[in-house]
Amino acid sequence: MVKMNFAAQEMLEAHRELTQLPLALKNARELGGIELQDGRHVRRGLLLRTTRLFDANEADLRRLREDYHVALILDMRDESEIRSSPDPEIPGAKWVHVPIIDFAFMRASMAARAQAHQTELPEIGPESFSKERVLDHMLAMARSGSASDAGLGDAYASYLDGVLGREKLGLFFHELAALESGAALWHCRTGKDRTGIAAGLILEVLGADWETIAVDYETSNLFFEPQIAEMEALLRAKGVEEELIAPICGFEGVYRPMLKKAWTYMDENWGGAVGYLKGACGVSDEELETIRARYIEE
Repeated sequence: MVKMNFAAQEMLEAHRELTQLPLALKNARELGGIELQDGRHVRRGLLLRTTRLFDANEADLRRLREDYHVALILDMRDESEIRSSPDPEIPGAKWVHVPIIDFAFMRASMAARAQAHQTELPEIGPESFSKERVLDHMLAMARSGSASDAGLGDAYASYLDGVLGREKLGLFFHELAALESGAALWHCRTGKDRTGIAAGLILEVLGADWETIAVDYETSNLFFEPQIAEMEALLRAKGVEEELIAPICGFEGVYRPMLKKAWTYMDENWGGAVGYLKGACGVSDEELETIRARYIEE
């Protein structure tokens, strides 16, 4: 089986046990209980990360409303995802749209790359944008020596560098700082990539070290093992080179080097994640201090 995780399995399982929410929703966790570098911990029950709420059952919604008092929902999906699977209403919760990926732009970009390499790449257009076609496109790009252009490593960094990503991550943290009571919940579709980036940024603000951020990110793989195994089988059946299997399987789970490249981008361009939030996203020092005061246990 392909090795997806850099952290030890027992460490990931312990992290899942520490953070998993008692919900039927897949990959539903919180940041509460996570230890920070100074020995303090993230306050329990206030920072929740899930998959799309469209999949929540009535018991989940009741628990989010009555036990966690969810007061803020930060939906990181794009408009097409929301139209097909809208969030159910949680009475008393403010819903804020904070998409960090422009999927229409991404599809157009992939189509343009395919056009520029017509003899080498499978064509991708409005009528041919499928998982299988995108997979073939990524494989062709990777095999041509353009792995980063294929999105095999730089995708997260490109989200952070984009105008939309900066604007909406700024709004994400403005809203988080403004919340005075109740829990904040953020999600995308599967709660692992966009949601994982946001979780990592919050943990960085609160004072977690890199390994803690990475372990929280990699814990998502425990929830997506069947999908990862299915993708691995498909890639091996296609005769894909061994070094490409883990990065591409990362699109069914998560792959730490993608997150690391995003953090390296922030380090090199903004002096770190906090510098990125302040300089690129317009988050103030006062807002960051408010977040720390509310979400760290003394």
